[in-house]
Amino acid sequence: MRGPIAGRIILIMLGFPPRLAGRLGAAALATLATLDAARAEVYRCEQNGAIRYTDRPCTTGAQAVDLPDPIVLPAGPKEDFLDESRKRDQAKREARDRTDAEWLEEHEEQKEDEERLRSARNAGNVVEGMKPDDVRRLHGEPAVVSHSRSKNGDRETWSYVLGDGRRLHVTFVDGEVSAVRTRKEKK
Repeated sequence: MRGPIAGRIILIMLGFPPRLAGRLGAAALATLATLDAARAEVYRCEQNGAIRYTDRPCTTGAQAVDLPDPIVLPAGPKEDFLDESRKRDQAKREARDRTDAEWLEEHEEQKEDEERLRSARNAGNVVEGMKPDDVRRLHGEPAVVSHSRSKNGDRETWSYVLGDGRRLHVTFVDGEVSAVRTRKEKK
């Protein structure tokens, strides 16, 4: 017997009222079949030296194997994977935003420094951060060049005699102007 009629008959046999059994029919049969399968017997068969387990006896008179009750562990606390994912995404966004802000700050400083150097070159002034080529373009070759070593690195000082009688001393450390001094020429 299959289908809704078989389900109703089984339910009536189990003591359900006919009206309720009629409404439950096929759904009850499917549920009962599942429950019955869960309680199915398991047989241990040994054939040609191989052991296998099956739901049907392999020989007449085969005995069913006693299976232990399944171990059911209660579910632990429900983890909120979506919330964790959102937190990770937020942390990544914040890290990226910090990196972007640092880059932007460095970029703005670099732009300001480039503008400062450009303005000084246009005005004919020597300022910290200029390269030796910038100073040569503004004042030509130095009258005197001196070299020394300091804790900050190799130092090179260029001296110029300006048109108004003053002396200009430009000190380079690691290829950049680190100091600019002007002195009156000694008589």
